[in-house]
Amino acid sequence: MKIRFLLCSMMGLLVLAGGLWQPHDPDAIDLTLRHASPSLEHPLGTDHLGRDLASRMMIAGWRTASVVFAVGAIGFFGGSLAGTAAAIMGGWREQITLRAAELFIVVPTLIWALTAVAIFGLSPVTAGIALGLAGVGPYALLSNSLTHRVLGQPFVSAARGLGVSPPRLMTRHVLPNTLPLIFVYVGSQAGQAVVSYAALAFIGLGADPSRPDWGSMLYEYRLFAFDQPMLMIWPGLAIVTLTALLNWVFDRPEAHK
Repeated sequence: MKIRFLLCSMMGLLVLAGGLWQPHDPDAIDLTLRHASPSLEHPLGTDHLGRDLASRMMIAGWRTASVVFAVGAIGFFGGSLAGTAAAIMGGWREQITLRAAELFIVVPTLIWALTAVAIFGLSPVTAGIALGLAGVGPYALLSNSLTHRVLGQPFVSAARGLGVSPPRLMTRHVLPNTLPLIFVYVGSQAGQAVVSYAALAFIGLGADPSRPDWGSMLYEYRLFAFDQPMLMIWPGLAIVTLTALLNWVFDRPEAHK
């Protein structure tokens, strides 16, 4: 458990550092350094325009982390609260909430992305909103199911018999028993958000194509897959590493013990 969270903390610090500082301007073009080999000045070399690859990787990691945070905030908090409240209210209000949650599931992520882009423009926040809305449904249905299990426990029945209000019942008795289980689900969703954002960036919907993103870098560097394969290997390796780390850290019950 300690090793998992230590690795996750180190990754978080690296991503934060990448958002605050880069050794070079990630957009600075210098054709005299085109396809330069790795060196002390350019640890990962340069691309076809002479841009420092390490700097571009660092700022792209920060943008990806911003999306993952937005997805987690919208899906985890919004979906969990909606599903829990629906189970406590019951009746027709619960049915409406669950049908709305299912709507978020059946609508493809691409549609959410196109809608968010049309309203908010191209940015990591846009992608985070789109992916977060797409994830609200699963969180709501999961939390609703878990809440019904908790509501059947004797201590909840006793609290209701004592006249505990629904808001207090949710915050004091239900959420403390359901959130740890829902949190386990966060790992797989966070890892999926990394891949989904890279896919959106690859097709030009994740953010501004002129800005570095791991997905957009894969698209831009695909023309050099055979001549300069490292240009694609580094962003691809970053996506795989971050996805695997998020799943490894969070997607196991013993990680919360």
